[in-house]
Amino acid sequence: MKTILLAGTILISLAASAAGRDIVVAQSSDLRSNNPGVNRDGNTDGVILHIVEGLVGYANNGEVKPLLSASIDMAADGLSYTFKLREGVKFHNGKPLTAEDVVWNWNRYMDPKTKWTCVKDFDGSGAVHVTGIKAIDAATVTMTLEEPSAVFLGLMSRPECGYTGIISPDSVAGDGMFDKPIGTGPFKWDEWKKGEYIQLTKFDDYVSPANDGKPDGMVGSKRPLVDGIKFMVIPDASTVKAGLQSGVLDTAEISPDLIPELKESKTTQVIVSRNNGKNLFYIQTRDPILSKPAIRRAMAQALDLDQLVEAASNGTGEANGSMVSSDSVYFSQTQKKRLAFDLEAAKKELDAAGYKGEPISIIANKRGNVPSFPAAVMAQAMLQQIGMNIQIEVLDYATQVDRRRSGKYQIISQSVAPRLDPALMYSFYVGDKDQNASLMWDNPKAIELMKVVYAEIDPKNRQAIFDQFHELMLQDMPGIFLYDMIDVWGATKTLKGQPVWQSNARLWEVSLDN
Repeated sequence: MKTILLAGTILISLAASAAGRDIVVAQSSDLRSNNPGVNRDGNTDGVILHIVEGLVGYANNGEVKPLLSASIDMAADGLSYTFKLREGVKFHNGKPLTAEDVVWNWNRYMDPKTKWTCVKDFDGSGAVHVTGIKAIDAATVTMTLEEPSAVFLGLMSRPECGYTGIISPDSVAGDGMFDKPIGTGPFKWDEWKKGEYIQLTKFDDYVSPANDGKPDGMVGSKRPLVDGIKFMVIPDASTVKAGLQSGVLDTAEISPDLIPELKESKTTQVIVSRNNGKNLFYIQTRDPILSKPAIRRAMAQALDLDQLVEAASNGTGEANGSMVSSDSVYFSQTQKKRLAFDLEAAKKELDAAGYKGEPISIIANKRGNVPSFPAAVMAQAMLQQIGMNIQIEVLDYATQVDRRRSGKYQIISQSVAPRLDPALMYSFYVGDKDQNASLMWDNPKAIELMKVVYAEIDPKNRQAIFDQFHELMLQDMPGIFLYDMIDVWGATKTLKGQPVWQSNARLWEVSLDN
């Protein structure tokens, strides 16, 4: 109750002092840290996105492109990358970006004392081993790898890594303690009133990377079109709704069930944006019943996926039975394949597998911004049509996550955050369950394909592997992928532009009418 009252008081004070110069956006929780890639969560990543930039970043289609670098030259053997820095880039304190700054940042990230979330991705214990970094001249950096890697650049671009953002050494105080992020992004750090708001201000000297005048993921046109951004900490959905309707908030994530109401309003609009995250049913392939692929295939054939997605997404989603996002450069004709909706074929698969009506439980949660529960309810009704005894177990989200990580489930209705390279998405599901019980699929062929695609650099060869992977998945059906995640945001009608990307607020190239 105190949190709701505080949020309401903040909205009243904002209404009294609104000057129309900042975008005011609500987020459900406070920053964990302003240190890029350290002690982070999704809301933290969304704030940091506006402040820092890495050498590379993701485009809308999942390709990794230059960001602070003007060009990337990979050696023929795949063991070294040379980054030529863009000219004229400045930190928020006015100092120019140099190659030595990049080297300092990398060494700082890899120092265990920094506690960077992604250090194990690059130190040889994970997918990549970076063996060296060197400033060739003031504007050129070379990084060397122990082995070729198709995901090296993609890993550096990840939100979880703080985008491997390059910050000024002045971000660290004289005593070695982190002070504040002095980045190169379109907005700069201003003020943090913990539990209430984070204030960023426009960086007047910001220059976008080369672009066609349009926003494109992290790498397109990135002009700051407002004087600042105020991220308000408002966990209560009803307060967010009131703030949008009153115009005190300019934009915020909303529950899909508010779509009709906000669409009908004369003062608000609804913004729907697809991202690379996935909504799916995890299936425990080591369960005594569900260990049979025929039963898992029967489940997939019994689901009218288009109808299920239409209902679960409030009409915002589009069925996609692939692990690869519909927006990905790797979403091919093969990736569009899925088992056809066929109740008779499903019944035959069940009979052949010897299913005798044993109870099967779907775990779901009732968070308003994900389709976990409605998707489970729809699936229950559809699977009952082929004689399956389906029950739903509703858990709080934290408990659901614990059950998935421990492998103690039959089916889980789950949403998984965006991972823009398909290989990185695969790694969240595929691997040895004896070593990591949270993994969904431990077919040796799938594990081998994942390992191969991590090292394969040629895009055509990668496409062939991804397609082979999808065909194998349709046979084994270790889980049922429903549709790509949908970001649903409300906004005032004065807001122009696209304020959300990959589940994060993205407020460059966004403006407010007076």
